[in-house]
Amino acid sequence: MMRARLNLALSYALRGTAVFAMGLWFTSIPGCSTVSGWFGSSHQNDMMPASSDAAAVENSQSQQPNTNKDDDKTMKCEQLVHHPPGIEEIRRTAQLGIESREIRVERSANSYRWVVYRSHGSAPDGWHSQSALDKLHFNPALQFLLPDKESKYLAYAPSVAETPQDSEQMMSIADEFGQKAGTFEWNGRSYTYTISQHLPCFVEPED
Repeated sequence: MMRARLNLALSYALRGTAVFAMGLWFTSIPGCSTVSGWFGSSHQNDMMPASSDAAAVENSQSQQPNTNKDDDKTMKCEQLVHHPPGIEEIRRTAQLGIESREIRVERSANSYRWVVYRSHGSAPDGWHSQSALDKLHFNPALQFLLPDKESKYLAYAPSVAETPQDSEQMMSIADEFGQKAGTFEWNGRSYTYTISQHLPCFVEPED
């Protein structure tokens, strides 16, 4: 058992190095705490745990039905805690506008959970209107990915890694979120985003 865990850890470490060396998530094509400002907040990593705690991750997973508890899954969820991409819950309004609220990972007792981050100027439940998304050149536009008023989760990271943190965030998306949905631009950089019905690893936010 110890040998298997060691082999998994070594494989995981080599994988992270390889992803950064490639500098890409996919050749055709995730976020960053710096990008969260365009959705109305910033400094996403301020609430992130400072130290690794695999036991807490495993405990969080055990609270959900049908959770895969193998070592590889635990490592991926642990990486998501320490290198989360940018995550927003988004929904379409009746006027085809977009509302969003930022989602973060937070330590809770001996586990983790997803929580709504209530930024300045947002409603009490965290929602606020996004009126300048056209400046980000979303391709495709978010409205076309939200056929009804049901909310979904948008996760994003740089399309090309320039730092180890970029690489880890790209890996978190590749491991735990859905297929690439599109791209957008912010502050001179290209970002890849995905759209998912659910959040991985931990209990989803309460309304």
